[in-house]
Amino acid sequence: MQSVKTFRKTLVLAALAAVPMTAAHAASQLDVYYTPYTLLKGDSDSGSVKFDNGDGYGAKGRFGLIDNVFASLEYERNTYDSISINGTGIFVPDSKIRDKTEGYRGGIGYMVPTTPFYVEGEYIRLDNKQKITFDNGGAAESNNDTNEGWGAHLGAQGKVLSDYITLNAEIGYVDVGGGDGLEVLGGLAFNVTQNLGVFADYRLTSLTGGGDNNPATRIEEARVGARLTF
Repeated sequence: MQSVKTFRKTLVLAALAAVPMTAAHAASQLDVYYTPYTLLKGDSDSGSVKFDNGDGYGAKGRFGLIDNVFASLEYERNTYDSISINGTGIFVPDSKIRDKTEGYRGGIGYMVPTTPFYVEGEYIRLDNKQKITFDNGGAAESNNDTNEGWGAHLGAQGKVLSDYITLNAEIGYVDVGGGDGLEVLGGLAFNVTQNLGVFADYRLTSLTGGGDNNPATRIEEARVGARLTF
């Protein structure tokens, strides 16, 4: 897997390469997607915790307001069936351990006229819910954690190959729950018709932390779905 630094350079080059593409104006689009792969990892002074074998679903949209201004919304829900501490899987006899995350985002952005570039600021909320369910009917144990923050992003989105393909690259800074750091996204869509397409993207969020109460966090998500443009 590429390092964060290498991946960041790749996305910046992709954004620069997007300049001659057909400019993406503040049109509206709605994505509904499935997440076949997602990983959540936390590293602190006392060790690391990794939630793996995750999948989920979500929806995100961008809605044109006035001129080149748009509003953005996103909701996603992921579930992890594999949990390990310092590389060792957790096993509790006669029970099922599950971790669930929910993410909410909402923001305002601006499309730079006659270019494929845009800037965006957004509110971010991440909910993490861990639950142990016992097969013998014992009381379930759960732990809930909510973190809020914000993000600022620079991106580029535009069409190539006679408008059959849309490319998207984004790089930004996020500050959530006491951790802050880099967030990058890259994706492409195949435009079946003028208003309907299928897409795939990958997003990496890497947050630095400090101490056991605020671990460094890494979130990876690969998503595929359908896109409606209107």
